[in-house]
Amino acid sequence: MNITVLENQSLLDISVQTSGDIYAAIELAIANDKSITDSFDAGAELIPAEIYNTEIVNYYNNRRLTPATAITQEEMLEGGIDFMGIEIDFIVS
Repeated sequence: MNITVLENQSLLDISVQTSGDIYAAIELAIANDKSITDSFDAGAELIPAEIYNTEIVNYYNNRRLTPATAITQEEMLEGGIDFMGIEIDFIVS
């Protein structure tokens, strides 16, 4: 059964949710011929990785948690204090 990617989900989000371990992102990337840093469109189908920690997978499933922490290109361009460099575009006076 394939995994359907939700909006703003990264391979790291999917690996924790479906395999219970962040290291499954490597397995997901290889199985789907992707890079760990690739972004995905909502609705994309991925071949799942092995389940490494059933307790964590059950936790996410029972609570219907779907992490989606990927940053979009627009969010990167918005800027903000966490994107500023001291003495470059964030001036300390």
